[in-house]
Amino acid sequence: MNERRFTLVKRRKNRKFHKLIALLLILILLGLGIYLIIKEFSIEKIEPSDHITYSEEEVVSAIKKQHYVDNCLAMIVVNKLFGDTYLPFIDRVSMSVSLDQPHVLKVKVKEGIRAGVFQYMEKNVYFDSEGIAQESRNMLLSGVPVVTGVKFDKMVLGEKIPVDGNYFDTIIFITKKITSYNLDVSRIHFEGENHIYLVSGKYQIYLGGTRFLENKMSKISEILRSVSQKSDSGIIDMHLFTDDKDIITFRENQ
Repeated sequence: MNERRFTLVKRRKNRKFHKLIALLLILILLGLGIYLIIKEFSIEKIEPSDHITYSEEEVVSAIKKQHYVDNCLAMIVVNKLFGDTYLPFIDRVSMSVSLDQPHVLKVKVKEGIRAGVFQYMEKNVYFDSEGIAQESRNMLLSGVPVVTGVKFDKMVLGEKIPVDGNYFDTIIFITKKITSYNLDVSRIHFEGENHIYLVSGKYQIYLGGTRFLENKMSKISEILRSVSQKSDSGIIDMHLFTDDKDIITFRENQ
């Protein structure tokens, strides 16, 4: 009887010992796997793509400031969890890594649209479609119209620009149409809410007020093509234009 009990105890001890060995092996393999992942997928280079207005250096610097982990696989997980966009006018960021380049984190960005830019305190302050001042730069970016003639007391990054009236509704509408019709407009100028001017190259376009603005904007490309055949500069007056009457005049600069 004692011999049988001793055999059972011995078997139990052996089972526990084997389980402990198996657990240790699993932990060793798991640790080795983690070590290999950390070592084999460490980040040696961040490779942005599809960035248009931001430089590669700006994108890389921004990524390294927010939730950064020095591992490609970890950064892909972080990107999925937090959905960081890193810079004000980037709408979406996706990250990937390939087995043939395990140390290169590939970052694909989708840039948003800057509605316009105000020149304030010797800086170019870019705002979004909500009228929020998002970023300040020394340079003017091509394709973003400068807005002039709108008055405000102050401007704070991250806050809506405090202007009187419905200027932003008009600005956003015009900038959307500039994008839709692929217009080369460098400036939107207001002499009050009902006196709107656009500048395209050496041409000034007087739109008048906001009535019939949709139709006016749709005609600008055709008008510019027509007047450019006759003169290289001048003033296009559309303030009498309506949906029923295409009243447009052109005065050549002397």
